[in-house]
Amino acid sequence: MTDQLLLWPEDEPGDRLTWSLSRDRRLKECSRKYYLQHYVSRGGGGPRASAESREAYLLKHLRNRYMWVGEIVHEMIELALSAFRRGDSVKVDALVERGTRRMRAQYAESIQGVYREKPPQACGLIEHEYREEVPREEWKRQRDHMEQCLRTFFELELVARLRKTPPWRWLAVEALASFDFDGATILVKPDFAWRDGDGVDNQVALVDWKTGKARPEEEKEQVAVYGLFARRTWTKPGDMLFGHVVHLADGTSSTFTVTDLDLAEAEGGIRASLKEMRALHAEAGAPEPNRAKFPMTEELAFCTRCAFRRLCRR
Repeated sequence: MTDQLLLWPEDEPGDRLTWSLSRDRRLKECSRKYYLQHYVSRGGGGPRASAESREAYLLKHLRNRYMWVGEIVHEMIELALSAFRRGDSVKVDALVERGTRRMRAQYAESIQGVYREKPPQACGLIEHEYREEVPREEWKRQRDHMEQCLRTFFELELVARLRKTPPWRWLAVEALASFDFDGATILVKPDFAWRDGDGVDNQVALVDWKTGKARPEEEKEQVAVYGLFARRTWTKPGDMLFGHVVHLADGTSSTFTVTDLDLAEAEGGIRASLKEMRALHAEAGAPEPNRAKFPMTEELAFCTRCAFRRLCRR
């Protein structure tokens, strides 16, 4: 799944900030990366862009092979769920074949460098941009991982329940949305949401499909942020919120109630993050921004997988 911030205008000095969990985590990982992604890249696709801005614009559209597989899996699941909603049947073998064709086509785009001419439209992989030596077997493992995730999806008891749920109970399928909070626009994109409860309408369930390693704290935070949107959009007083985090690599999942305390903690986290972003937003809007205000991370492990490593020149 691509960074959904790309679908929204970038912030300009004095403009209303947009916030998402991916933006917050980018800032926590490395403020220099954050600066290059959200400010230096601004206008990089235009004819009057500086060389640095064009380069940042290109690099911010890259993804690594793990992100890429996650995007393909989410795309195929969205197709399957949309078919289920229409009442159509979907065979897992056909979906795996479609995902394989999609990966082959995007791999070809990337290795041929098509993305350098069309950064937002064509697939570009960090491994190809930096000419990393990735064995052919590793690329096959990624395709096999895609297949495993899709086969697991079709075997889930949760998916069997969804297929029996009337479509009018479905609330969202990979739908980008937003809500207002503290003068900022908060972006969310629940993988799936529906009104659960076997005939009882006071339960809203939020689902997040995961293709990578389990990160319980991050996952709970993500569902809580989705819960803030759900509270404003789909629920009424007394309704209950539930989160389902499903790890498609092995079929394990966790289900938990999203409490008022969880929502309050999520609001507190967003508020603190916005305070930090606003201070940097003002600095980035200065006539000559001081890059020292956007220091590089000291966690060098982050640098090895960062798309901006060339522009950063560490």
